[in-house]
Amino acid sequence: MPGTVLIDRYAIQDVIGVGGMGAVYRATDLHFPNVVKLVAVKEMVNQATDPAIRQTIVQNFEREANILVTLAHPAIPKIFDYFTYEERSYLVEEYINGKDLEAILIETPGFLPEDKVIVWAVELCDVLHYLHTHKPEPIVFRDMKPSNVMVNQQGHIILVDFGIAKIFKTGQKGTMVGTEGYSPPEQYRGEVDPLADIYALGATMHHLLTRKDPRLEAPFTFSERPIRQINPAVSPELEAAINTMLKYNPEERYPSALATKEALMAIGKKTGALDRIPIRTGPFSTEQKIKPLWTFKCEDEIRGSPVCEGGIVYVGSYDHNLYAIEMKSGQFIWKFPTEGGITGRPAIYENVIYFGSEDHGLYAISAKTG
Repeated sequence: MPGTVLIDRYAIQDVIGVGGMGAVYRATDLHFPNVVKLVAVKEMVNQATDPAIRQTIVQNFEREANILVTLAHPAIPKIFDYFTYEERSYLVEEYINGKDLEAILIETPGFLPEDKVIVWAVELCDVLHYLHTHKPEPIVFRDMKPSNVMVNQQGHIILVDFGIAKIFKTGQKGTMVGTEGYSPPEQYRGEVDPLADIYALGATMHHLLTRKDPRLEAPFTFSERPIRQINPAVSPELEAAINTMLKYNPEERYPSALATKEALMAIGKKTGALDRIPIRTGPFSTEQKIKPLWTFKCEDEIRGSPVCEGGIVYVGSYDHNLYAIEMKSGQFIWKFPTEGGITGRPAIYENVIYFGSEDHGLYAISAKTG
């Protein structure tokens, strides 16, 4: 409930989603008293009476946490914490300020523009490619649908709810999970394969462009609802691409998320969609256009801004260190360790760096030597 504080850290503000197993809350992280750090707190209420079922539910929830903590992609929420409190399990994730595609579809009068759907799909292909090529083992999302795709305030997609995502192992079978209407036929047989996500992406695009909810129709009947017969504004090329994604036999679909993206990019360039609406670029995009001059990796998050002086960048990290880095090359110069995370921006005066740490200390150190 609003006003509740979990483990003396997360102050619940509001309910932002409700599911069969619990709710998702917007909360503030009280470990940052000087700023408002919003997080999403996903709650799992385990009401099963059978001990074996209770254990399975907890294991599935923990699996989501374990999968998310290994992932680093701009279209996947960061995970900050996982804990159990009063027989309820909680997952603390990055708060996404936006709306899911199902809500956008409901709020939009008429049909969604093809341009937007192409750009969203291209970005979804990027994150699916990241998951399907994840090391050491690929990950199959298994539940692509409009309600599991958020659009943030910058207009980019975020893939949410990894509750049934599964590490893919060749030849492995499992139970039927997913959402009826979006899941491909092989998923009903308990088979897990990255091409299942391609089918579900096609089903999601079909829903967005036609407003025909596949959950209300018989499974695998998209061919009975041709896209352009319902929405003539859709280009023949995009309809053909979605039909390929929705092939009953996996081997007839595009062979990968990357191949799907290439097909959609070709359509977007032909129709001008990619000229009118920019797609996300960056180190995880397969269509990277902007490369950083350099990247310096710390052992934990950088939660404060850097300060620059005399060709050197000084920045604190939550790994307890203050770093000095050569501005032009990104080369390490020195680091100064503390006993707590450094979250604020350092100050510099007359070659002395001043900064605070969560270990309750205020430090003054030489800017030249650390």
